[in-house]
Amino acid sequence: MGEQTIVGGRLAGSERLEAPPAIAAAGGAEDLPCNLCGSRDYSVVFEAGVAQISRVVKCAGCGLLYANPRARGADVDDIRDYDAEWVYENRETTNKWRTEKESLQVRDYGSTRKFLAEKFPNRGTLVEIGCGLGYLLNFFKQDGWDAVGIEPNAGLCMCARRDLGLTAIDGTLEEAKLETGSVTVATMMHVIEHVPDPLATLREVHRILKPGGCFVMETPRYDTLMFKLLGRRERSVSCDGHIFFFTSGTLARMAEKAGFKLFKTDYVGRSMTVERLLYNVGVMSKSAAVQRVLGRISSALGLNRMAITLNARDMQRMYLQKPA
Repeated sequence: MGEQTIVGGRLAGSERLEAPPAIAAAGGAEDLPCNLCGSRDYSVVFEAGVAQISRVVKCAGCGLLYANPRARGADVDDIRDYDAEWVYENRETTNKWRTEKESLQVRDYGSTRKFLAEKFPNRGTLVEIGCGLGYLLNFFKQDGWDAVGIEPNAGLCMCARRDLGLTAIDGTLEEAKLETGSVTVATMMHVIEHVPDPLATLREVHRILKPGGCFVMETPRYDTLMFKLLGRRERSVSCDGHIFFFTSGTLARMAEKAGFKLFKTDYVGRSMTVERLLYNVGVMSKSAAVQRVLGRISSALGLNRMAITLNARDMQRMYLQKPA
């Protein structure tokens, strides 16, 4: 099960959603300033084609890692054009892996549901930005939240509405135009690394939250032993859809610049099938031949039916508050 050319999302997610006829990616050659501090001074970490399709640089002012210039458009530009009915009709066939992945990974967020339930015993409105198929959103809805999803892939919204009975808004957070101060909790899991202007997105989250509201955000981190050891082969930096690469420090500083106060940061793992684990090994190998061999092994042994949870502390789940 290989990754395809076009990215589908949780706004997009690290993994790819197989799609109907390919859409050409809108790349750009513009040299971009740092999204965190505005500096145009940087050093090159990986040239284009070494770790991923874009060149990856490190800001000399604040240390933020980002794709510069971007060799392709942001994921949202592609996934909003998917044929919604095609996505819905193929959710259990061509895109079955996504259903397996999202439904399995719900179990990784039990501690988050518990934290939010204790902090907000009367619940309220919870918005998931990049809700995908809706499995995680439904997990919170079952705990008493008035749950609303936002997702630019209209087909995934259709799945959330038809299969799980959820409220899901087609489009981006900015396009949803939610009322100021109308949301108790916002969540955004594996989205911020895909958006073209993360600081603006965080400021929009801050705007829609009530004073005292909570924002939970998860993304890969790059101040880890894993990144130091693997370098260009590290799984998350290899994803062409990732255009920002946060350390714990750069993510915290960006959240603070957007107006948030940090509660805590957890370094978490992820559940996956053994098939997905071998797929990731293939990606890190940077070898198409190795990927094909591992794919055949996975199919022959039915490794999509075996699940594990790994924690290399290379994912950060940040809990933030909009000050009262």
